[in-house]
Amino acid sequence: MEDAVAPSKGLDRVAFYTLRSVTRLCDGVGVALMAAILLLIVAAVIARDLLGVGMPWTEEVASMLAIYAIGFGSLSAWVRGEHLAVDLFSHKLSGLGRHVQYRLTALISFGFFALAAWGAWIMSDVSANNKTVSLSISFSYLYYGVFFSFVGMALIALWQCVRGPVVWLGAAREEEASRP
Repeated sequence: MEDAVAPSKGLDRVAFYTLRSVTRLCDGVGVALMAAILLLIVAAVIARDLLGVGMPWTEEVASMLAIYAIGFGSLSAWVRGEHLAVDLFSHKLSGLGRHVQYRLTALISFGFFALAAWGAWIMSDVSANNKTVSLSISFSYLYYGVFFSFVGMALIALWQCVRGPVVWLGAAREEEASRP
């Protein structure tokens, strides 16, 4: 998406810059969370092996940070269209067929993401009284990360379904595929 040229005007221009900002924000937060996990694990190992001090809470915090990092990373990957996809017959479809397939895939994805977000919301409510051992943090906070990730991807899938394929997202992928 970094190589794509922004549309000159209209809602597509707003969508372009919004999606690019979301992607950059998600990438930055995801990298920061992964770095925090790494520093936390290194600190726990140093504290345990060199100082003889146990830090049992680091496992709980690292798990929570990993869930949020995965959530931000998956949202960024969805915007870029970098999730795993099996494309067996799209190249054989006509232009109209590809548009229909794109919108149908976006609609099915929206349904899945909305269902997954709803499930995460229910799980956060059900597990509100369940707390982690060391820090006594509610498990709901784990499910909030999953919830926000799926809500974000559902909104983008809904936009894809309504808008259809856009040239500025497809052009970057075609250029990438044609590179040696």
